[in-house]
This record gives sequence, C-alpha cells and structure tokens, in this order.
Amino acid sequence: MRDPRTVAATYVRSLVSSVEALGIPADRLILGLPLDAADLEDAQGRLGVELVRQLWQRAVELSGDGLLGLHLAEHMRPSTFRVLGHAAMSCATLGQALELMLRYQRLVSEAGTLSAQVQANGDTALIYTEQPLHQALLPQQVEAILAGILAQARWLAARPLQPLAVEFRHSPQGDPQRYHACFGVPPCFSANDNRLLLSAADLRSPLPQADADLCRLHCEMADRQLEQLPPIGFVTGFALHWLASRASGAARINELAEAIGMSVRSLQRQLQLEGHSWAEVVDQARRNALLELLRGGATLDDAAQQLGYHDASSLSRAIRRWFGITSKQLRQRLLAETDTTPQAE
Repeated sequence: MRDPRTVAATYVRSLVSSVEALGIPADRLILGLPLDAADLEDAQGRLGVELVRQLWQRAVELSGDGLLGLHLAEHMRPSTFRVLGHAAMSCATLGQALELMLRYQRLVSEAGTLSAQVQANGDTALIYTEQPLHQALLPQQVEAILAGILAQARWLAARPLQPLAVEFRHSPQGDPQRYHACFGVPPCFSANDNRLLLSAADLRSPLPQADADLCRLHCEMADRQLEQLPPIGFVTGFALHWLASRASGAARINELAEAIGMSVRSLQRQLQLEGHSWAEVVDQARRNALLELLRGGATLDDAAQQLGYHDASSLSRAIRRWFGITSKQLRQRLLAETDTTPQAE
C-alpha cells in the first residue's frame, strides 16, 4: 500500500538547495527518482513522504555528511514555510508563533506530528513524533525538524536564543561539537522522545515584526490551504500514539487537542472526516494496550485497572466485543502466538 502522506515541495526544495551549496548538482541528486525540477518549483506542490525519504537518503550518501539535517536547518528561513512562515513572522510572541506551527504543521509535512507539553513553570517541550507506515524517518530528517524549529525561533526573535534541553531518540550521527554549535547545548541521545525544551521567558518575548492584522490574514490563507489537504488519518494516528503512553481511560479529548494545537471542536471535526470519533479512538487504544499488557503477563484485574475499567468483568465484556471470544480464550491465543514464535539460536 502506498503511503498517502505528503510534504510541501518548498520544504524539499530547501534540502536540494543545501546539497547544491555543497557542490552536488540537483540533477545528480534526483537522478533515477520519479521527480523533476518542475515538481520542486511548484509553490503549492506536494511530494510523497516515501519519495522525500529516498531524496534524503541520496543526499546523505552523496554529501557524505551524517549531520546534513543540521546543515539544512541552519539555512532555513520563514519563507521556506511560505504562508506559515509569514504568519509566524507577524505573531506577537514566539509562543504564539509556535502555536501556529502546531496548528498548521500539516502544511509543511505529514511525516510526523509536533506536539507541545507545557511544564508547571511555563517552559514548553516541543516533541516530534514520527508516524511511520512503511519506513521510519532518517535521523537526519528528525534533526532537521528540531534544529529547523530552533533556527526559525532565533530568526523570528532576532537574537541567539538557546534551548534549555535537546533530546533525540537516535544515536549521534557525527561530531558532537557540531551538535553543540548548532543548538548551543549538548543534546541527549537515545532518549525517549525527540524533544526541544524552550523557556517560558523566551516564549513570552515580543517579536520585532509583530502585526496582528497581517497575522490574521496569513492565518486565513493557511486555513484555506489546510482545508484543501485530504484527510489521511493524521489526527487518528497521532491520537492512538498519544494514548498509548497514557492511562487511556483517564485521558480527555481537551488534553489531546492542547497537545496537537487544535481546538476541541476542530479535533472532533477532523476525526469525523477521518471516519472516527473520540470514543472510537479511545476504544481502539484500550484494545491495543490490552494486548500489550496481557503479552507482558498482566492479570485481567491489573489490566482493567490500568485501562480505566470498573472491574475485570467490564473488561471481559469489552474483550468479547473486540475479539468475539472470552478473556480466557484470548489468553490462550496469545500464549499460542508466543509458543510458535521462532527462538533465536
């Protein structure tokens, strides 16, 4: 099945320009790929995420630079993101600009999801979560995203803003000093999340090009462009991933809406466009979590408590609805799967 998600051609064009700056011609970069110069020059064009990953793979191989993502980010400007970049430039504060980034992130890329976690003191962690269907993103792609966000924040604030912390799920791809020079702090690798932590003070600071009327106009344009993108399960996929790390029975839709940068009404409407409801997504998340808990040896009582059910009997009824079998039969099925799994020699 072909991955239906896309990335803005203008964003991909910045990758090509970065590679050209390293002395590698664009025609060599795209040689043999189902892509030509006209595709990259289309201001409203979109490219499939699988094709973009191939392009990144080729770029890393030809440049020999494992830190190509950092190189790309350092050359990004708000114009790279077109209407979203222009809207961000006219925001009152950096915090408002980041809120727009969350709200309109699909205009740039659908390869993953950017969410925000606000700390008690107002510091905010921006977390990038991949949404792989067939292949995971390259580490360089993830690094370009977090480093790109920081580069845009610095450009908008017109000062050398420094994050409180940077974390990546992958291992270092090159000289640690280059990471330090890019971010201003040494990143933590092999972490639980791809994470950029910004201070409350930086997020509250006013931006020099603030213009409320211009910001509103650009947001109206961004809304129209967002409406033209087809629903592809973007919100549903993120919601399932988000719920997987929480007690799904206790999660609330307003918490998800805040994390993804949407209003509750917009979130409900998007879920409906994708053929789902909040109740259905929570139900699916509970189903997925139950299988993981039982495979890990949890009792039915333990699983019921963790998943927010009143008791084991309530969970047993849900199991019959989900799988058409009893809880005992489900355990036997999972045990049989384990017994038939090939063991490493």
